[in-house]
Amino acid sequence: MSRRNHLHDEMRWRAVGMLQAGARQSPVARELNVYRSVIHRLRNHYQRDQNASRRRGSGLRRITTTADDRYLLQCARRRRTLTARQLASQLSAAAGRPISRQTMSRRLYEG
Repeated sequence: MSRRNHLHDEMRWRAVGMLQAGARQSPVARELNVYRSVIHRLRNHYQRDQNASRRRGSGLRRITTTADDRYLLQCARRRRTLTARQLASQLSAAAGRPISRQTMSRRLYEG
C-alpha cells in the first residue's frame, strides 16, 4: 500500500492530538499511513503557528472558471476568425468582469 504525502484537515488534527498525547512521530505516521517527514513538518508547523490547517497554495488564482473556459472554446470553435482580443471582450461581457487578451490566448492553447 502506498503512502500519502499530505493529510486532510481531519487527519491533521488527529495527528496533532496523538502527538500532544505523547505519541512519537513514527507510530503516528504508521497509524495514518504517511511518511514520517509529513508528521515532522506538521509538528513543526503546529508548534510555530498553533494551527494544523494546510496553507493556501502559492501563485495567482485563476480569473476564469471552468464554465468560462468551456464558453470560450465554444465561441472560438463557432467563429474561428475571432481574435483573442475579440473573444476577451465577448467573454468579459458575458462574465461581467474584465478578462485580458493574454488570458484568452493562454486558455485557447492550454488544453
